[in-house]
Amino acid sequence: MTIIASWNINSVRTRLDLLKKFINQINPDVVLLQEIKCTNEDFPDFYSNLGFKAIINGQKGKYGVATLLKKEIRFENLSFELEVIKKESRTNFIYLKDLNLKIINVYTPNGNPIENETKFKFKIQWLENMKRISKGLIANYDNFIIGGDFNVIEHKDDVTNFKIWENDALGDLEVRRKFREILYSGLTNIVRLYYKPGEKFSFWDYQKASWERNDGLLIDHFLASPKILGYVKSINFETKYRGMEKPSDHVPIWINLDI
Repeated sequence: MTIIASWNINSVRTRLDLLKKFINQINPDVVLLQEIKCTNEDFPDFYSNLGFKAIINGQKGKYGVATLLKKEIRFENLSFELEVIKKESRTNFIYLKDLNLKIINVYTPNGNPIENETKFKFKIQWLENMKRISKGLIANYDNFIIGGDFNVIEHKDDVTNFKIWENDALGDLEVRRKFREILYSGLTNIVRLYYKPGEKFSFWDYQKASWERNDGLLIDHFLASPKILGYVKSINFETKYRGMEKPSDHVPIWINLDI
C-alpha cells in the first residue's frame, strides 16, 4: 500500500507541530504541501528525523510548494518548460521510479479579486497550461496523479451557498470550465468515486465563523490517470485538523493506493 497526502499548510513554519502530528498519525509515503510561505533555505529541516527527504520549490512570503518522500523512495525530479507554470513557485513534478508513477503537486493561483484582469487572466492561463501538461502525459500513456489545492469549486454543491461564489475567481464559470477541461483530458477526480458533491469540504475560511457553521468548500483534490485509478482504495479527509489550535484553513486529505 502507498499513502499519498496533500495539505495546503498555509505556512509550514506556523503549522509545524500539526504537520508532525499528521505524519505520525497517518504514516504517509508522500506528502504534497502547498502555500509553505518560505524560501527553500528557510524551509525547516524537521523531516529528516521523521525519515523523509524533501523537494522544495519555495518563495518568500507567499506561494511555495514542497513534496516530502520517505527516504527509501527512489525518485527523479522533473521540470516543466512552460513559462506560465514556472513564473511562480506553485508546482513540484516528480517521478517515483519503483511505482512507475508521476506526481504533480499543484497550488493553483487564486485569481482574486476577479476585477483584477491580470490576476484572473493568469489563473486561466495557468489552468490552460496544466491541461496541456495533462493531455501530453495522457497521450504518452504515463501513470500520474495531480494533487493539491486547485482553488476551483468544481460543482455548485461543493460549497454551502454557491451564489456567494459565482462572481469569485473560485466559482467563476470560465475557471470551472478550465478545471473540467483538465479532467476531460483523461483524468478522474478521485473524490467523486466515494462522495457526492456537498458531502466533503476541504477548506473553511478564517472569517465569519465558517468552521463553526460548517460553511466550507471543496477545493483540494487528487486527479488520477486511468490505470492509477484502478489502484485507489480510499480517499480520506482529516477534518479534525481544522478544529485544532492554530489550524490551516485547509485540512489534510490523503489517498491509499494498492501499489
